Amino acid sequence: MQPLTAEPSSRVIDASTAGLDHRDKFGFWQEVVCKALVDLECRPDGKNPFEASVSGTRLSMLSVARIEASPHRVARLPAGISRSGDESLIFNFILSGWALAEQDGRSVLLKPGDGAVCDAQRPYNLRFDDAFKLITVKLPFGSLSHRSAGIHRITARSLTEAGQMCPILFGYLVGLSRQLPSMDAAASERVARNFTELLASALDEAILSSPLPLSEYRAAALVRVKDFLERHLDACELDATMISAALKLSPRYINKLFEAENTSLARYIWRRRLERAAIDLRDPARQSLGISAIAMAHGFNDLSHFSRAFRQRFEMSPRAYRLGGDAERIA
Repeated sequence: MQPLTAEPSSRVIDASTAGLDHRDKFGFWQEVVCKALVDLECRPDGKNPFEASVSGTRLSMLSVARIEASPHRVARLPAGISRSGDESLIFNFILSGWALAEQDGRSVLLKPGDGAVCDAQRPYNLRFDDAFKLITVKLPFGSLSHRSAGIHRITARSLTEAGQMCPILFGYLVGLSRQLPSMDAAASERVARNFTELLASALDEAILSSPLPLSEYRAAALVRVKDFLERHLDACELDATMISAALKLSPRYINKLFEAENTSLARYIWRRRLERAAIDLRDPARQSLGISAIAMAHGFNDLSHFSRAFRQRFEMSPRAYRLGGDAERIA
């Protein structure tokens, strides 16, 4: 493998420290991690010569990469969060070796076959005391926004111990990481959607099995509302009245839930509709659909309003986005 030279929007992730001067290896790896994965601060263990490699695929919905490296530590620090503003979930599944993951005041020791999630919007640490191999998955936070209220309850927890879905997910991911580089774009996106649904099911299982403090009953209500929204997002009549009738919550209470997240129900609905439309614009299987058809399919009945809202959200027109805009702005 050659040193990483592709831009962050490139589909292929491929880099190695092999062949580099030993004085440059760790600095190069630091740069690779920040460009290809997430802005992290890396520190060597100071005891062993350092070697590392990463290979994987970046898609519109997620990135999947296999990493093999010598012992070292990585940290997601406030400075990195400020620089990148990365609203993603990072999943690490261990193939060999051990890893210690820390976030939100919790820590978990991960063994081969285990996996854990960390939220890139908050600081976390990963420690590898031995040589290791793992598969890391980066998923835009918005892809699972209706589950976001419960994510902080399961960060730095073993997904294997949370239920029965993780072993299924792990087996699927091992095969996926091997096959993705050889798949064409359309097939890759279809498989990625299937994997994202499987991953969402594993998260649901983990969240439901985690303790729910009394102070989080409002968060539980918000999860119910967001889940309803995801299932009815394309309905033109979607509003607080519709949600209230279905979930037996007052419209005022529903609006208060979103105010606590510094947004409103209407803004949240528009954002999620725009994000779904953006995914369809980049989907090779939907290239025959016109932009207006995609807009209407996601609850917009005014193309000019859709275009203005899309440009405000993604800083480019729907047409430019379809022709090659940065898919990783979906967050």
